[in-house]
Amino acid sequence: MRQPPVAVCRPSAFLLRQIAFCPTCERRRRFAGRDCAWYGPTWTCCGCGDAWTDGERHPRPFRRGWRAEAIAAAKLQWRAAALFARSYHGRWLREQLGERW
Repeated sequence: MRQPPVAVCRPSAFLLRQIAFCPTCERRRRFAGRDCAWYGPTWTCCGCGDAWTDGERHPRPFRRGWRAEAIAAAKLQWRAAALFARSYHGRWLREQLGERW
């Protein structure tokens, strides 16, 4: 029996970046962020690969190599976030929430 196709919807995201203190690394690090409307931004440390949303650390996967993969993805996102002007973040968020200027 064939399974029906599955549609996965993903909200629009605004890429962010910042330098902040990493509790895992215990020093200042680069963080790549992804903000979606109705959710707090998710920040990933470019040094250790740990991620946080609303101050809570995400669970760490129980598999080999996850940290190296997370670090590589965070570094790619850090570079991509350079294309997003942080000054436009507020405007983007208001548009996502359907507010007019």
